[in-house]
Amino acid sequence: MRAKSRWFAKGRTHPPEAAAGVVAVTVWKLALATIRNMRKADFEIETGPAYFDFLREYLVFLIHVLDRYAYMRFDGTGRAAFTTAAARRLAELAAENECELLGGDATVLRREFIDLVNARGADYAVFGFDEKEGPDFGFVRYLGNKLLDIVPPRDRSWVIDQVMAIEAPDAIRTLKGVFAGLAASSAPAGAVQ
Repeated sequence: MRAKSRWFAKGRTHPPEAAAGVVAVTVWKLALATIRNMRKADFEIETGPAYFDFLREYLVFLIHVLDRYAYMRFDGTGRAAFTTAAARRLAELAAENECELLGGDATVLRREFIDLVNARGADYAVFGFDEKEGPDFGFVRYLGNKLLDIVPPRDRSWVIDQVMAIEAPDAIRTLKGVFAGLAASSAPAGAVQ
C-alpha cells in the first residue's frame, strides 16, 4: 500500500494536527486493506452493520497505536492535538461511509466513534508499548478479542490469530514509518525535548 511518509515542501514545519490529518488517511486505507485481506483469507465480513463494527474497532486500535507514537514524539499539548485531530478525521470518514451505505445520522455516528475511542483508551492504557517493537502482546490480543465479538461464529476460532500474526503487525510497520517521516517535521513547539 502506498502511504505518504514525508512532506514535499522541505524545510517547513507543520503542526501536529497537519501530520494527524495525513496519517488518518493512511490509517483509513490500512483498515480497509485489512478487511480486504481478511475477506481474501475467507473471513465473512459482509457489508452491513458488522462491517462497520469491525472497521470502527480496528480504527480505534490504530488510533491508540498512533497515540503511543505521539507520546514519544510530542509534549502533552502536541500529543493531544495530534491524537484528537486523527480521531476526529477518522470519525468523519467512518460516519460518511456508514451513512452512504447504511444510512443514519452522521453527527450521531461521529459522536459514537469518539466515545468508542475514549472508552477503549482506558482499556489500551494498561498494555505496554515499545518504540522499537510497538504494542505488546496484550495490546494486540485485546483488539483480537474485541473483533471476536463481531465476526460470525465460523470465524471466531481464527480471527485472533489472523489479526495478531498478520494484519496488525503489517499495519503497525506501515504506521511507524509514516508517523516517523511526517512527525519529524512537525512544529518543534509540540516536540519532546
